[in-house]
Amino acid sequence: MFLFNYLAIVGLMLAVIAVSLINMDFIMNHFIEKSPDFKQINSADLYSSSGELNGSWPEQYGGWLELVDEEGNIVAVEGEKLDDIVSYQNDRLFAEMDLYRSGHSTIYHAYSVAATSGETYVLLWKIPERTLNSILALGIFLFSLIVFLMTGLYFYTQYSVRQMKKPLQQIIDGIKKMERLHYGTRLDFEAEKEFAEIRDAFNGMAERLQQASADKEKAEIHKQNLLLHLSHDLKTPITSILGYSQLLLDHPLSDEKERRKYVQYIHGKSSYMSKLIQDLFELAKLDDHHLSLDLQVVNLTKWYQQAMAEFYTEIEHAGFRLRAEIPETPLYVMIDHMQMNRVVGNLISNALKYNPEGTELYVSCDKRAGSAVLSFGDNGVGFTEQEREELFMEFVRGTSANKDGTGLGLAICRKIIARHQGSIELVTSAKYPTLFHINLPLANGSEDVHSLRLI
Repeated sequence: MFLFNYLAIVGLMLAVIAVSLINMDFIMNHFIEKSPDFKQINSADLYSSSGELNGSWPEQYGGWLELVDEEGNIVAVEGEKLDDIVSYQNDRLFAEMDLYRSGHSTIYHAYSVAATSGETYVLLWKIPERTLNSILALGIFLFSLIVFLMTGLYFYTQYSVRQMKKPLQQIIDGIKKMERLHYGTRLDFEAEKEFAEIRDAFNGMAERLQQASADKEKAEIHKQNLLLHLSHDLKTPITSILGYSQLLLDHPLSDEKERRKYVQYIHGKSSYMSKLIQDLFELAKLDDHHLSLDLQVVNLTKWYQQAMAEFYTEIEHAGFRLRAEIPETPLYVMIDHMQMNRVVGNLISNALKYNPEGTELYVSCDKRAGSAVLSFGDNGVGFTEQEREELFMEFVRGTSANKDGTGLGLAICRKIIARHQGSIELVTSAKYPTLFHINLPLANGSEDVHSLRLI
């Protein structure tokens, strides 16, 4: 922008100087110091064939005429002679015509003429420069320069202001809209580099604020839904506990079997609420960025085999089959044993809870694109499209008739995996309607790493 303005001002100055010179020349030639077009004047206009000098031109435009013979003597003069030169001997004529050599300001116009007798003469039209006219020309030039310069600067300033006003006005309007929380506002104008940088910075800031506002709104909605689900999930068991406990207090039952039935019901609802509160506590802890994970470098294939072995009795007792394709090739990753055991436990618990007996569970482990991938799936009832979209949200349960789950298990799994710098996703498989892929980054070394804080 500086270079553009600099070049524009320099160009304006040169243009003003040129126009001022043209204006000065026009005024001097047409109104003050009239000069003939010497290209259109020939010797016949100044010297007649009869040998007489025509003084009408000098009378109109100033100066006088001199007729010089071949020896350099002035033989005739027409008009008021203002110098004392009587002859031009020894090349004096050429010296007088050279302003730098003569030292005076008389302008010579020379013509070659021939008399009727055959003699050749030099006809001189001598026009003296007037000092007053030079001063007047300089004054006209300076006055024109000032007028044209002020005019040019005025219009250039107007242009510059218009060029700056549009982006400035948009910036001001954009800031006012942002103050009214209209974060969708964007600046759209073409301008110099400095304004373009302001525009891009403003749009970047607006985009971040819009995203932050959307995230805040989403978090607020999520918080409201969380409280709504929590109150709903606590209200029913608490009401049941209060009702049955009040019944036992008001009407003590003599039948031990009947009394035990009510006590077991109260115990079951209390256990459900305890698990719900524990899951909520774990979920809240995982959202705490100051939580430290006890990360260690482990052989993931060996760990996965051991985890499946620990749950095998429970799987077999539920009437499920297990198909394991875990290779012996070591894959080293950094994990928190307790947290990852919880992930596997939640996946197995959900599979056993929402699928019928005879369902086959599938587990595998391999390396893909620099990451270790744990697979866990089953050929059970699967999920609907809507459930797939909301599967990892809090309080989302499957459509199975079993409603004992808290709906927080997969949400906890997702947060645990995220704290391990990994990801979990539900993929599509023809053989297994439910198939989870857990991606974990491979460890850089084999040494143990303890108590690594993730922030």
